[in-house]
Amino acid sequence: MFPQEGECVPKVRFKGFTKDWEARKLDDIAIFRRGSFPQPYGNPEWYDKDQGMPFVQVVDVNDDLHLVNDTKQKISKKAQPKSVFVPVGKVIVTLQGSIGRVAITQYPAYVDRTILIFEEYQMKINVIYWAYIIQEKFNIEKRTAPGGTIKTITKEVLSDFEVVLPSFEEQTAISNFLRNIDEQITTQKVKLENLKLLKTAYLQKIFV
Repeated sequence: MFPQEGECVPKVRFKGFTKDWEARKLDDIAIFRRGSFPQPYGNPEWYDKDQGMPFVQVVDVNDDLHLVNDTKQKISKKAQPKSVFVPVGKVIVTLQGSIGRVAITQYPAYVDRTILIFEEYQMKINVIYWAYIIQEKFNIEKRTAPGGTIKTITKEVLSDFEVVLPSFEEQTAISNFLRNIDEQITTQKVKLENLKLLKTAYLQKIFV
């Protein structure tokens, strides 16, 4: 559903859309920055398990465009001015460790320096579509990287990434389609887990 390298339209397309997609560098589309956190990381004053705000690190970014329900760490009021606040609905991407994990923030949080935040856009962008296209861009980079792994990536390198954009209306059509598939996948996963629990319960009744 996304154009191949050097092409301006995808092979699979919804009816009614005929215009060529436009190739642009990330730096020309979005305004983005890295998160932050005061040093050293181990200072207990930076954390507050009971009263602190969610603090998003790489480990808190799932591979399904969502953050975990509860972050591993909570950031204290003292540390918050030294970090970067991100409201609900922003696209973020991990730049270290598990590079290329993308999420749309579902709760307000402070964000670590190992994560990039897309704060604003310089044209009309569907945020859900943007999350998918960034995820796909990183998947392409991984496939072409030596050994299939991106070792590291900087904000400067990311600025030169080129993505191809359709109209806002086509962005919306694609994002709705892909989001519907993701929701069905989630539903099936829940059903599978429930069946596993049911099987375990029956096994216990049969053999115990």
